[in-house]
Amino acid sequence: MTKKGKGHMPLETRRPTGAPAVFPPRRGYASLSMKDLLDARDAYHVYLSSLQNVVGTAVGRYLIREDDWYATHPPGTQRDKGKKSKHARKPSVPRTLANTVIKPWSWPSVLVFVRKWEQTGKLGSQAVPPTLYLPDGRVVPVCVVETAPDETQPVAPPTSFPTTPLIGGGYACLRDHQGEEKRGTFACLVRKGGTYYALTNRHVAGGEGEIVNAVVRGQYEPVATTSGLALDRVAMPKVFPTWPYPKSLLTMDAGLARIEDINDWTSQSFGIGEIGEVFDATEYSLTLDLIGTPVRAFNAASGLAEGEIRALFVRFDSLGGYDYVTDVLIAPRRKPANGGNGAKRRAGGKAGAAKTGGGGSNDHPFTQPGDSGSLWFYDQEADEQAHRTNADLHQPPPPRLEHGARAPRRRPVAMQWGGRRVILPDGSKASYALGTFLSSVCRALDVEVVRDWSIGHDEFWGKIGHFTIGFKACDQLSGNLATLMKKNQENIGFDDAKLSGTFSVDSKKFVPLADVPDYVWINTRPTNEPIQHFADIDIEDIDGKPSLLDRCVSDSKNIAGSVWKKYFDGFAAQGVGPEEGALPFRVWQIYDAMVDYASKKDVIHFVAAAGVLAHYVGDASQPLHCSFMHHGVPPMTTYQGRDYPFPRSSQDFKDFKTRPEAQIHGIYEETMLEAKPAEALTLVDKKIAAMNAPALPNNATGHDAAVEVIRLMNDAQKRLSPMDIIKADDPTLTKKKRAERLWNNATSRDATAKSLADSVLTLAAIWTAA
Repeated sequence: MTKKGKGHMPLETRRPTGAPAVFPPRRGYASLSMKDLLDARDAYHVYLSSLQNVVGTAVGRYLIREDDWYATHPPGTQRDKGKKSKHARKPSVPRTLANTVIKPWSWPSVLVFVRKWEQTGKLGSQAVPPTLYLPDGRVVPVCVVETAPDETQPVAPPTSFPTTPLIGGGYACLRDHQGEEKRGTFACLVRKGGTYYALTNRHVAGGEGEIVNAVVRGQYEPVATTSGLALDRVAMPKVFPTWPYPKSLLTMDAGLARIEDINDWTSQSFGIGEIGEVFDATEYSLTLDLIGTPVRAFNAASGLAEGEIRALFVRFDSLGGYDYVTDVLIAPRRKPANGGNGAKRRAGGKAGAAKTGGGGSNDHPFTQPGDSGSLWFYDQEADEQAHRTNADLHQPPPPRLEHGARAPRRRPVAMQWGGRRVILPDGSKASYALGTFLSSVCRALDVEVVRDWSIGHDEFWGKIGHFTIGFKACDQLSGNLATLMKKNQENIGFDDAKLSGTFSVDSKKFVPLADVPDYVWINTRPTNEPIQHFADIDIEDIDGKPSLLDRCVSDSKNIAGSVWKKYFDGFAAQGVGPEEGALPFRVWQIYDAMVDYASKKDVIHFVAAAGVLAHYVGDASQPLHCSFMHHGVPPMTTYQGRDYPFPRSSQDFKDFKTRPEAQIHGIYEETMLEAKPAEALTLVDKKIAAMNAPALPNNATGHDAAVEVIRLMNDAQKRLSPMDIIKADDPTLTKKKRAERLWNNATSRDATAKSLADSVLTLAAIWTAA
């Protein structure tokens, strides 16, 4: 009932006519939720997208320029207003992803990305509003960020870093479709209905029944076929049912490639470790605490990358009334300009000043073409370091990092599907990654991540032999040379403890010298480097004369470029193999360089040359590196009644490489040594102690070093011939079982250990002679 009469108004007219106002009234921005920000962005989307300078929007936290007062001081702290203070005036440089930090006091906000930074007064009606007001009284701040697009053609980077034959997440993949090569990165193993698939981007795994290749030991080999199971975009309510944004399409760009042989794979991610529990992204688990979370990935093109989540639900394009959105934007991890720890910036800590951006960032580029498909994992070590550094902020500690058998176990967060390249205000170039929550991809494709297949490897698996040869050779020296090389031992290889446990190599940073040729040069010098690693000289020449190996052993004058060229030219002229290799001449070349460096007292280059020489001497001690049977018994053709292999470039040889028999090279040289690494390394030490060290003549030349390498090759084949290795193998078994079979064979185990020991002593002798 209501009273009527003079001075009285019906109570109904006092009720609001629109949506109910927020109560209690919002007195600060800290209480804003993820949905508050999404609602504000959605309500203002048409207006913001109509502004000519705007290229996209997102939700997140306010980005504070790192030379701003509030980058190191929470609100409520009085600003230093002294004339000499750099904080006397607010920064006027453009705000970018490269010169900003996120703090615990950073407001929840809508991020608006613009092409060019302009002062508000100059823009007039085209200015981005500093605040968004919703009808129910909610108020949301706006953070404007300059992301000037880099529209130059990207340079295709070299691929790929992994050199082991075991395939996993982080490996480069390629599909040749309609004359165009579609490149990407394998994310991980998944299972659907009892069948194993490799998850990657749709542009690689799209279509049905097409071959998908992986880079294995520097070459593309077929490992899977496209399945037709792929996703492009999905409406947001189908992924997050309680969020009412039907015209926002989440970019998935994911597809499944059906694996040919699961025994070639591991569920581990190269350069990362084992895969932990997948972060389950739902409307309830997605909070603004994700902003600033440190993540890491191993990308096929860029290698190991460290980043942090800077924004969520980035709206990057609109078409036909629908908006294209991606779950996460990952930018380079903020690092102090003085080279300090790049810990998680949401936890605080000072960052180096960079007026125009980039001063404290990772080196650019951060991500490149070919990285699409890689997984981004939560980086707990960075979070732990940030918590220790910023203990005064009294934030709860992050969860502890789990460990598997020989590698850490990390939680995957998102799968990268693309990236954006930008130009910073100072003219330098940068990039950032765009990704989709892995849990959303798995739900949409109805797959589960395989986490326990063929695990127990290091973060970077498959390189025991070369690292141990270089490291152990340092212990076989005397005098000043011993002092020099032992001080650089960890720059050359790894000790037994690391090789038996967990060791890692980041090809993007520093690689111990003994494996630079495989980890770096094979990728950066793909035309000239591979032939330096082998010499297939154990087959009679085209005229039926003895093999070049036999001729070089009987007469060292045959270790000459003219003789070797004639030998290989004879095969090429008749269209048969083997193809040329130059391993002894590579040792000759580096030996001469070492002598020259020593004469000039150029210690740094002497050590560098000595370290990489370890790789080639190690190759010479492997029977398969000096044989035409390097991948097993190849398909043969007949010339004048004698059998010769088809050239490596022939279709016959390419078809042969797809068969299990052709995997023997990697299984023998790498996987076998990983079967029982501690036992293998101990056996090598015993062989070293029991052998006599070779010695080069006084005033030895590069030719003398090459003679010693030929001796090493010949002795390795006498101990264990390529055919002995092939006969001891069983291609019907899994790779792991094949490796164990070879190691458990007393002949192959003993001969291999002795050849590794021989290469250690030979390397030390060559160093000493130089």
